[in-house]
Order: sequence, then C-alpha cells, then structure tokens
Amino acid sequence: MTTFESVERAIGMALAPAFLLTATMTALNALTTRLTRILDRMRDGAQPGERAWLERRSFWARRSVQLCAVSAFLVASQIMWTFSAALMGGQNGVMLAVLLSLAMVAFMAAMLAFVFETMLAERGPKE
Repeated sequence: MTTFESVERAIGMALAPAFLLTATMTALNALTTRLTRILDRMRDGAQPGERAWLERRSFWARRSVQLCAVSAFLVASQIMWTFSAALMGGQNGVMLAVLLSLAMVAFMAAMLAFVFETMLAERGPKE
C-alpha cells in the first residue's frame, strides 16, 4: 500500500465517527440554548417558588450539557486515536471500543439528565 493510500484509508477510518460527533454537537447546541433560556428567566426576576423550580431545572440542564460535552470529547479522542493508529500501522481495537463505549454512556447520561429537566419543565413551578 502506498503512502497516499494509507493516509486515505486512515482519514476514512477516522472520519467514520464524525457523524456521531455531529449529532452530539447538535444536541449540545440545543441543550446549551435551553440552559441559557432557563438562566435568563432566573435573572429576569423569577418569583421565589419559580426560582427554586428554575434552579432545579438548571441543575439538570447543566449536567446534560456537561455530559454531552464529555461525550463529544470522547468521540473526538476516538477520531484522533483511529487516525493515529491507522497512520502508524497499529491496531488497537480495544481502545477504540472503550472510547466509543464511554462516549455512548456519557451521551445516554446526558439524554437522561435532559429527560429529568423536561419532566421538571412540564410540571411547572410549585405555587
């Protein structure tokens, strides 16, 4: 295999998880927008009962954003690892599997935190 072919193969292998990274970043954008709206509402003089409700919502929204960012970092790490391993001729499927598994666990936890936040939003503030 020529150098060009090996680089081309490495790029192809490394970019396969890029679709997952795109989806994760799209979710992160939506979650960040939601968190910003909650924080803006808190700053705009929420009533005491509403403020406590907004604080609970912001807790879960922040957790969701943080976990989604961790997931994106792990997917990006997997892309870098795949590209490096392909260029160096090494194969480390275990490390790739671990990175992908951790990324998916972080993403699922982010979505679970998002579910908790939306459940709080649906219930509304306690009077």
